[in-house]
Amino acid sequence: MEPSALSDETLVTQAREGSRDAFGVLVSRYQLQAIMMAQGVLRNSESAKDASQNAFAKAYFGLARFRGDAKFKTWLFRIVLNEAKDVYRKEITRGLFQFWSGREGSEGEEESILEIIPSSGQSPREAFEAQETKAQLERAIYELPEREREVFVLRYLNGLALSEVAETLGMALGTVKAHLAHGTVKLKSILSASAKTGLAGRQVGSQMKSI
Repeated sequence: MEPSALSDETLVTQAREGSRDAFGVLVSRYQLQAIMMAQGVLRNSESAKDASQNAFAKAYFGLARFRGDAKFKTWLFRIVLNEAKDVYRKEITRGLFQFWSGREGSEGEEESILEIIPSSGQSPREAFEAQETKAQLERAIYELPEREREVFVLRYLNGLALSEVAETLGMALGTVKAHLAHGTVKLKSILSASAKTGLAGRQVGSQMKSI
């Protein structure tokens, strides 16, 4: 059987026995999600890649402590999330990052988690409209309180099941659902305000053209 077809449990067992190839398969399997998760905290692609690499290293050397009580995936994602938070706190302390609304990429634009998601083969117009909608939602998510933001990032940007979100964050399933419910109400309010601002901006732009 090809290593890529093996279950996480089998690969973890082989990695514990010294197989770096087995752990390499696990890295390949979850690398994109790990980077997306780290970027969900850091909003900086390079820092997210560094944080995810550090998390994989910690996971590899910490395999002996993995008891199998949770899925390997959720155990790994908890390490990734904690590593990203540590990086964020350190960078804030060193003054290298501002709060998310003020962080910018190297070209003066905010770096988006959407940039590392492969294209779906849409037309340029469809891709632009879809990305604009997702970008608006992403920006709104980052205005949520930390716990609600983490739940939304894991659930909707990383596609984890509710039970996996609960395992990753060490929460009860009911608490995760409550955060989603409260966050949804807040998101609707944020997006509604954003839509009104966008409409006002378009109206101003139209008036400027007519002068």
